[in-house]
Amino acid sequence: MRNISLFFLSGILILMGGCTNFSKTESGLRYKFLKQSPIKDLPDIGEYVQCYYSINNSEDSTILSIFGKTPDRILLSQPTHKGGDIMEALSIMSEGDSAQFLISADSFYLITRQEMALPDYVKRGTDLKFTIKMDRRLTKYQVDSLINVEKIARWNEEINNIITYTRKNGLTMQLDSATGLRMQFHQKMPDSVRMVREGGVVKFHFIGKLMDGTEFYNSYTMGQPQTVKVSREQFQPIGMYEMLMKMREGEKATFILPYDLAFGAKGVEGMIPPFSTLIYELNVLKVE
Repeated sequence: MRNISLFFLSGILILMGGCTNFSKTESGLRYKFLKQSPIKDLPDIGEYVQCYYSINNSEDSTILSIFGKTPDRILLSQPTHKGGDIMEALSIMSEGDSAQFLISADSFYLITRQEMALPDYVKRGTDLKFTIKMDRRLTKYQVDSLINVEKIARWNEEINNIITYTRKNGLTMQLDSATGLRMQFHQKMPDSVRMVREGGVVKFHFIGKLMDGTEFYNSYTMGQPQTVKVSREQFQPIGMYEMLMKMREGEKATFILPYDLAFGAKGVEGMIPPFSTLIYELNVLKVE
């Protein structure tokens, strides 16, 4: 569950300036309640809290919102510093509360997340605004149960979406039951041709797309194929390794990569949404 917490923390950041009407806790955390529950029942350290949030930039444009989607479930831990700790923010919210919090970008990135530097899109000396709606408190058993139910529903939805995609695009995909990969070879080579192997070197072109057709990478338009030493540990996503290991020199194929072999619940900020099923077109040029 720590990964869920980190995912929550990495996303809910914005530049903020000129904000007023914020109160302060004794530690210096700036907050403003938008709605308060009549029942004050604050969570305890070690509990899970389920919440929704949206992210807006300094022009009030929405960067990310999970309202109406699957909420985040975060293990509440002890705040590590004064004046701007997201754990303190969550700890002062009861079920049904909605609030905004201003936290120093420097404090959040350099202290809370222990990053070496701020991202390019966040300036030093600015505030980050967190807008949070607290849904409810949960035990670990409840969290695990909810995750399992949602996982099954998401798998079923993904399978239905894949079936729709293959029919719409006239693909006849072979399922690899061991990995969940689906593949169709457009150019197949005989067994005598060298196959991609662990520890070998492979040169290949690829196009990566979302299921709506949006390309997030195209080595052809980038003007240079990829050349890599094949090692499971170095590939991101891990599904890229699984795809290449099924190919020989000179082969071309289309793969459908399920989200758990792609970028999972996290996605890639600004490029690949969470839980995205991905389409890859691979062309292996050379195997050494």
